[in-house]
Amino acid sequence: MPDTLAHFGVQILASKVVFRQADVRWIGLGCLLPDLPWMLQRAILPLNLFNPVNLRLYAVIQSSLFFCLLLVGAISLQTEQSRRIFLLLAWNCLLHLLLDPMEIKWGNGTLLAAPFSWQLTKFAWFWPDELPSLLLAAAGLLLFPVVAWRARRQEVRFLKSGKRQSAGLLLLLMYFLLPFGFFSGPLQADNHFAATLLAQNRSGRLIEFDRRPYNAAEQRLLSYSGEELRLTGTNGSLPAQDGTLSVQGRFIDQQTIAVSAWHLHRSRRDLHSKVGIFLLLLIWSVALSAKRITIQDVASLQQETVL
Repeated sequence: MPDTLAHFGVQILASKVVFRQADVRWIGLGCLLPDLPWMLQRAILPLNLFNPVNLRLYAVIQSSLFFCLLLVGAISLQTEQSRRIFLLLAWNCLLHLLLDPMEIKWGNGTLLAAPFSWQLTKFAWFWPDELPSLLLAAAGLLLFPVVAWRARRQEVRFLKSGKRQSAGLLLLLMYFLLPFGFFSGPLQADNHFAATLLAQNRSGRLIEFDRRPYNAAEQRLLSYSGEELRLTGTNGSLPAQDGTLSVQGRFIDQQTIAVSAWHLHRSRRDLHSKVGIFLLLLIWSVALSAKRITIQDVASLQQETVL
């Protein structure tokens, strides 16, 4: 998927066209929301609390458009301009999920119609290391600070309301708990080849991995399931150096993949995403310290409106 800076580069411009006075803080948050499940997965995975394949399925479900909208609803209900913020965040979640499949991501994709369809959307136009991704990241790095500086005096007002907080909490609980009821959908569709990895007999089954750690000396790939899988290449053709590898192939036994195609990644995608997240946290922190983020009681707001 494009890095966070690349999302900023596209989505700020697209949001400003549709929502002319859109606050870049909300645009940036909308860019990030579909990636939250993947960020949480990275944080939880080293703790070995859950089966890695089940954790992957949970993130797949939670990052779908439907579940993004549940989170958007929970957040927007707490704001003064709840309808506008909902539409702005929802628009950016949709843009995010349409941008992601533009990159080539074997065994990966986005879910736009879940829970009605578990078919992954894939456009696969270019690799994360190629020029389009790098140009988008550069655009985000240049554009985000400029737009943020111009909008530095915009205020964000949250509302203190028991009804709104209760409704938001309900949506948040749905966001975190409902995925457990949908595991069968992506499993039957073999999203991210989860069913293949859980199969007791993998021989003959197709497999794809997107950007996994690769050991060249031992010709082993670390699966997201935590397994080290042996690779065999066509005519002995496999990368001669360690790195991050995407592969397509077929299992010839439970632990060995005959690789039909591979791509060794050389981009700094993770660094770009970390910079983007840092910039987003920075502008929200600056707004908070400058007291441009306020919380107001609904009753007092209604009284101001009457006066």
